[in-house]
Amino acid sequence: MSKVFQRIRGLQEIGVLVALIVLMIALWLTTTSFLTAQNLLQVARQASYYGIMAVGMVWVISMGDIDLSVGSILTLTNVVTAMALRGGVPVPIALLIGLVTGAVCGFLNGVLAVWLRIPMIIVTLGTLSIYRGIALVLCSAAAISQFSKDNLFFTVGGGNIFGVPTSVLVMLIAGIVGWWVLTRSVAGRHTEAIGGNPVASYLAGIPLNRYRVGVMTLNGTIAALAGIIALAFLQSADPSNGVGYELWVIASVIIGGTALSGGQGSVPGAILGALIIAVIRNGLVLLGASTYAGTAVTGAVIILAVAIDSLVKRRAVRRK
Repeated sequence: MSKVFQRIRGLQEIGVLVALIVLMIALWLTTTSFLTAQNLLQVARQASYYGIMAVGMVWVISMGDIDLSVGSILTLTNVVTAMALRGGVPVPIALLIGLVTGAVCGFLNGVLAVWLRIPMIIVTLGTLSIYRGIALVLCSAAAISQFSKDNLFFTVGGGNIFGVPTSVLVMLIAGIVGWWVLTRSVAGRHTEAIGGNPVASYLAGIPLNRYRVGVMTLNGTIAALAGIIALAFLQSADPSNGVGYELWVIASVIIGGTALSGGQGSVPGAILGALIIAVIRNGLVLLGASTYAGTAVTGAVIILAVAIDSLVKRRAVRRK
């Protein structure tokens, strides 16, 4: 039992899990409707969109980059997929079009950063507006709806499977796959190595530019997946969908323990971070606070998480 306890205590994500549990207990004691099945499912569904995108963002930040365009990629994918579905395109092809759209957006982010030799954060700051602008032009700044009611895409994708929202199951599957590949594959180890020491990685023969483009393409594809799942639930592609999502996604990853400087990532931690963000936003509503207060609280949580991470690392260095 002592060995099991030591192993659990040594897990990278144990602190995030404890924080989530403490937060849920606090809301359970201070509200009357937080710990209900309906509310918990709503919180999980809300967290699933951030959580899915956080899986890709863990890879990006582990590599030492950051992507500010994920919210706009979600919006563009949302609109393109909805236009394809309403135009009579078969569901599998429409979904493939959406995923390819996200992959192309991520690929362009990576290529521009490599080709122009400028930081990824600057490139994605520009493409954030470009992708959203394209989405607004395509849908004329109006929501796309009025789909066929018997479409299985909306019935299954926006519904529940064995009582669990489909979006939550997709988040869990994406998290398991993303965690396994990041921690068990050569590609995952190379990605973290690039974030930890790009010069040493280059000297070791790792193709830095190829990995940067590949990881950004992966991130765009995962953001597109989140956009498709959101469309299935909302049954409408509104150009305002995804606005500000980059804040929630980056916050989820940082809270989950991924080093902002690169070199270390945690996919399970990012999903737990997404749940913390969703619980905070839900709790503020139940407590009667303004819905906009969630943005301010999230910013404060980001600063606190980074400060704690920095403090822990400094103490570890002193001990060594």
